[in-house]
Amino acid sequence: MRLNEIAIEDLSVSYGEKIALSHVSTRFQRGEIYVLLGHNGAGKTTFIKEILKADLKRQKIKYLTDEQNPRAKSLKYRMSFSPEKPVLFEELTIMEYVSFVLKMYGSCREQSLKRVKELLAAFDLEKEKNKFFYALSNGMKKKVCHIAALALDSDFIFLDEPFAALDPVAICELKRLILSRPEQAAIVLSTHQLDVVEGLPVDPDRLHIRLLKQGRLLFEGTKGELLHEHPSLEAAYLHFYEAR
Repeated sequence: MRLNEIAIEDLSVSYGEKIALSHVSTRFQRGEIYVLLGHNGAGKTTFIKEILKADLKRQKIKYLTDEQNPRAKSLKYRMSFSPEKPVLFEELTIMEYVSFVLKMYGSCREQSLKRVKELLAAFDLEKEKNKFFYALSNGMKKKVCHIAALALDSDFIFLDEPFAALDPVAICELKRLILSRPEQAAIVLSTHQLDVVEGLPVDPDRLHIRLLKQGRLLFEGTKGELLHEHPSLEAAYLHFYEAR
């Protein structure tokens, strides 16, 4: 089964009196690169987690697949996620954790294992693969979460604040990996780091921006469309945040 599109229609989420998302409507299509842009607390992580629930009873989020009646469990396994703050089993080694994730997703195939080896080399962790998590730095833990998410044969890959805690070399490598993704996969980056988004070497007409503020979607379109009226991403960002 392939997950081709995720359609969100009028999604609202509240935690008590706090509104996390307010009437958000948008779409994500397989094969594209997206950036969820916004301040800390804008609702980006909540938005991703709502999508990852894959609750088929909920009408606000629709998952369009090449099967008529997909199962929720099958949908979850078509999406992978690297969280902002790594939640890892401290008693496992890097390879034990990645292998566990692959087995959970049913992806312990030769192709996935080869991909893990390539990702370990890309993030300079090949010699560290048998280290336990309690001995790793925050940046190394972040790399491991990215490896687990990128190694899977997912249709949608969600990376929450993917560049946080990474050194400049790792940031450049992650950018390269994002651009060299399989064409059938969608990448959704959630971040507040404008400079990193500016530095993504992606055609502005292929980089899709979703700008969130206090749970509201202020802009959706391509980076090219956003820059059509503004000299820079920073200028556009400040315009939307100050105007509403």
